[in-house]
Amino acid sequence: MKLSSITPSRALFGLCLSFSLIAQTASTSQQAPEQAPRQQTPPPEQDEYKAALRIADFPERIKELKRIKAAYPDSSVSYGIDYNLLDSVSKSADDFGTLLTAQKDVIAASKQRDRFLMIANAVSMMINHRKIAEFPKPDVLKAVQDYRAEAMPLLDDPEIFSRYTGELRETALNTSRTMLELPLTKALLMNGKGQESLNVLETYRKTAPPSANYYIALGETYQELKRDKDALDAFFEAAVAGNGSALAAARALYAKINNSANFDNELELRKARHPFQPPPFKAPEKWGGKTVLAEVFTGSECGPCVAASFAFDALEESYPTKYLAVLKYHLPVPNYDPMMNPATKKRQDYYGRDIIKGTPTAIIDGVISPGVGGDRLASSASFGTAKKEIDTAMAATADITVKASASITGDNVKVDCVFSKVIEGADYNVVLVQTKEDFKGGNGIVRHNMVVRDIKTVAPSDKASVTFNIVESEKAADAHIAEWGNRASERSKQLSKWPAKHNKIDRANLKAVVFVQNKDTRQIYNAFVADVTAKR
Repeated sequence: MKLSSITPSRALFGLCLSFSLIAQTASTSQQAPEQAPRQQTPPPEQDEYKAALRIADFPERIKELKRIKAAYPDSSVSYGIDYNLLDSVSKSADDFGTLLTAQKDVIAASKQRDRFLMIANAVSMMINHRKIAEFPKPDVLKAVQDYRAEAMPLLDDPEIFSRYTGELRETALNTSRTMLELPLTKALLMNGKGQESLNVLETYRKTAPPSANYYIALGETYQELKRDKDALDAFFEAAVAGNGSALAAARALYAKINNSANFDNELELRKARHPFQPPPFKAPEKWGGKTVLAEVFTGSECGPCVAASFAFDALEESYPTKYLAVLKYHLPVPNYDPMMNPATKKRQDYYGRDIIKGTPTAIIDGVISPGVGGDRLASSASFGTAKKEIDTAMAATADITVKASASITGDNVKVDCVFSKVIEGADYNVVLVQTKEDFKGGNGIVRHNMVVRDIKTVAPSDKASVTFNIVESEKAADAHIAEWGNRASERSKQLSKWPAKHNKIDRANLKAVVFVQNKDTRQIYNAFVADVTAKR
């Protein structure tokens, strides 16, 4: 979609902050469509504004937007009008002087509360202008630096950030400070100032999560500094996140450095790696025996599930099972998932559609965890969000002690459980988990960890023995997939292309997770992870 046809929201920096600030939104989760609520009749200027955006001739569009702005100075779409005025005057300018003058006029006439974002937009439109290569390079750099100097004091304006409070406000401020950094690196590189660009990027990285554009700027900066191997690593980071221009840059640089045809293999290997290094686990000084249960509802066709997948894989690998148990329930959202089964549907139904509104959804000790969805580069932020929830839950004193041992004989897995007390009104659950399953779905994840294969619930007691017949679990999953297929629409079948079923359970890579949960509040009293060992 072209920028000139976009009606931007006045929510400050909404796109930039979507992964870290907005929990469980359409931008970070896959959801079933719901009936839209009835809308009130829009004010007249909205229709006039939309009509103005359909005017192809820039001078005529600019004239009409200015008329609407003057006629409705307090319009609810005033930011959209200003944004599209800025976009139109920028695109219609053929020389740098005209561009800069026109931009400054629009910015000066914008509302104070929108001024910072208008300046940030102006810088982006300048750097990405169709004639940027023809503009005088020193003048471009000076203009970007001047815009930045004008914008930074606005961060202290209370009106701009009045909607954010506490930790959210600090995150918004940090993110805002970086909005002009990447365009500045572009202007610096235009002028051959590679080291200055690298200094800016190092500062950026300290206050903002990396993005594909950050890695592209880093790669271009390293190229300017003749550090091709570092540039290749940076371009790869953006390429594995799905950026097409970075993919082309990485491919060309890989051929230059390696003179081989193994690029596609290297790309796949990098896609499978964790995109970040989690901090080392630090055991709590006073542990009250609480093993936290993290339940992740995910799907191999769900794009935003990538961040959750990498985040909880890192959590599961960095936390000993003494402190954390991770379960992943695969659901056919938005399309067919070959690892879905009756157990995953059972847990979805247990929490209900009011909780499991889409994927990814993470439940930490029975409480929904916000903001775990996003692309590959959002996984570090997802990890941090979930880690805070887990560490808080882990600090509690356990209400009950759970112990278990598990063994496999042929196709049967037996789990023997011991509970320190009987809690009436609680569910005592035993889960069969496959620790890893290789399958490349539509979202690009190639290895799926802690895949739930079956679940059984027993009555509260101090001891319990549960046996899973793996063949029966596989047949149940097969029947569940077939039933879903019979109910799925033809369009859904075409979209998902029906890859092979992954209902077969790897008997060599199994664990059992036992947990006790309050039926009413959904509170997790405690959990335990047991390795499944071969019985001799």
